[in-house]
Amino acid sequence: MPVSLIAYRYIPARHKKAFLIAISLLFIVWGNFADLLYLFSVIIFNFFTARQIERAKRRKKVSLAKLILASGISVNVLLLGYFKYFNFLREMFSLSKISFGIAVPLGISFVTFSLISFLCDIYRGDENSLGFSDFTLFVTFFPKITSGPILSYNDFTKMLAEKNLSRNNINEGVERFIFGLAKKVLLAGNLNLLFTAMNTASSRSFINAWLGALAYSFMLYFDFSGYSDMAIGLGKMFGYTMPENFDFPYISQNVGEFWRRWHISLGAFFRNYVYIPLGGNRKGQSRTIFNLFVVFALTGIWHGANYTFIFWGIYQFVFVALDKLYLDKKFEKLPKFARSLMTFIVITIGWVFFFSDSIGAAFRYLGNMFFIGTSGGGSYYLVSYIILLALAAFFSLPYFKKFIGFLDQRFKFFSPVKAIMLLLIFLLSVASIVSDSFVSFLYAAF
Repeated sequence: MPVSLIAYRYIPARHKKAFLIAISLLFIVWGNFADLLYLFSVIIFNFFTARQIERAKRRKKVSLAKLILASGISVNVLLLGYFKYFNFLREMFSLSKISFGIAVPLGISFVTFSLISFLCDIYRGDENSLGFSDFTLFVTFFPKITSGPILSYNDFTKMLAEKNLSRNNINEGVERFIFGLAKKVLLAGNLNLLFTAMNTASSRSFINAWLGALAYSFMLYFDFSGYSDMAIGLGKMFGYTMPENFDFPYISQNVGEFWRRWHISLGAFFRNYVYIPLGGNRKGQSRTIFNLFVVFALTGIWHGANYTFIFWGIYQFVFVALDKLYLDKKFEKLPKFARSLMTFIVITIGWVFFFSDSIGAAFRYLGNMFFIGTSGGGSYYLVSYIILLALAAFFSLPYFKKFIGFLDQRFKFFSPVKAIMLLLIFLLSVASIVSDSFVSFLYAAF
């Protein structure tokens, strides 16, 4: 990264895009050469498919354009289905084991959704002019390839056009990157220790079960939002501004709002390419509820090949539907804090299905959270981790960000103080990486 940033800053402007493609390909090859072969294959296929859609539309052959679009989406979905869901379907239908010996490609879920949005927008005529180098960079751009944010091709080309290598952009990028790294390493990494101890315990007390669930809720947030911050920060360092992916979701006052604040780019994908094409909220209440069910069922399936993810997606749908039909009106007079706390509890209970290996394991864990099958006390872990959990709760709220912004605007002397603080945080994060065993980003699995 340091070598790439320095070289990128000083090479001629006409070569910067080619350089970004080269270092993105190097990043991919560094992990697995087969990933590069897969990505080149889908890049060529989807670029050719987009060309054919454009050609059919120019010739006013709308039915042919629709057929090409459907074929292109089907191929992308089938590839994703093979790599992520084939073994799940094989076990579901008791089929014999078949394997081509190919590992799951890097960031396949995020790449596939980007490609589907690209083909849909080409068909709609929403995209800018189609260039192979821009499209290749769109698919392979290394800050976002493993875990997003999921960008449309049009947004990406606008990002390229608005490139700004100002010192201010670079400073903001460095700051964002370091804060994201600290979220992942210092907060999520240490919360993982508590969660692992609780999740693997042969028996749990009521307190320990809740400690584990809370640890996972905060760990997942800091892990994934930390990655997004690092990706956005890297983009800024290269002069590009990527969209936000998290907006303090744990302050949400209902589950619907939570999904407008959590993994924003995924929500935007399902809204633009599933919910709205199905009719959105334009065809009456019953159809709206059905459309929401489809969206959240697909959201669960997208996250993984396990019944637990499907159940988790339906669980989210139930509360979003209840909010629309009943709960929002029922609780509208409650203080905002109370509504946020209730939403957080609902989300935390839902995460149990997300991290459990099976539906049975999830319900056993939930039983412990509600005094069923519990044993022992929980004072040791509560005393040991209460400060970490309190810090996690605080940093999941917007107050620290607002405080830093206030100091930045009001006091000139704060800039060097912040620089020293960022350097110390960076050194602490690096020290933690060196001393601990590596734990990959959770969403890299999705």
